[in-house]
Parts: sequence; structure tokens; C-alpha cells
Amino acid sequence: MDCPKCGTKSRVVKTCRDFSDHVRRYRRCFACNHNFVTKQPLEQIFEEQRERNYQVFEKIDILKMRHLYFQEHKSSREIAEIFGCSVGWVNKVMKRKAWASV
Repeated sequence: MDCPKCGTKSRVVKTCRDFSDHVRRYRRCFACNHNFVTKQPLEQIFEEQRERNYQVFEKIDILKMRHLYFQEHKSSREIAEIFGCSVGWVNKVMKRKAWASV
């Protein structure tokens, strides 16, 4: 996203998903040090991920992954192939670095 003050590219400093219908992103322009906040509806984020062929998971998918890993002793690679995602993503889910609240 472009900085509203100087027009150069900005970077996301922090993302908050504390809201049920949108994500709040705190951004900083490293050219002029201007800080600003953007809000993006969750539905828009999910649509962009679908367009880029990113896998969008739901709570039930995460629970199934953990069941396969811990109960059926499937490897991260096997689970990644089943769900069409990376082995790294499966490992993050298992270590609760992703979807920690589920």
C-alpha cells in the first residue's frame, strides 16, 4: 500500500485480527516515517487468497489436521498432501504457531 503522505510503498508493522469482520493493519512508510492504520474486510482477504490459489482453512480443517497428526500418527508431509498446503504450514499448526486458539 502507498503512503498517504508521500506516496511511496509502506510496510505492515503489525496486524490485529481482534475484530470479527475486518483486519486492522498498522503500517509505516520507511521513506518519511509516517505511521498509519488500514482496515481490510475479512471477506476481501479471503477472496484475494482464493484468487491467488492460497488454501483458506476453517476451524474444522485444523482440527482434522491435528487429529491426523496426533491420533493417526500421519507425517507432516502426508497431511500437507491431503490438504494441499506446505509442510511448513502443517508444522506451524501442530506447534500452535498458527491457529493457536483452536
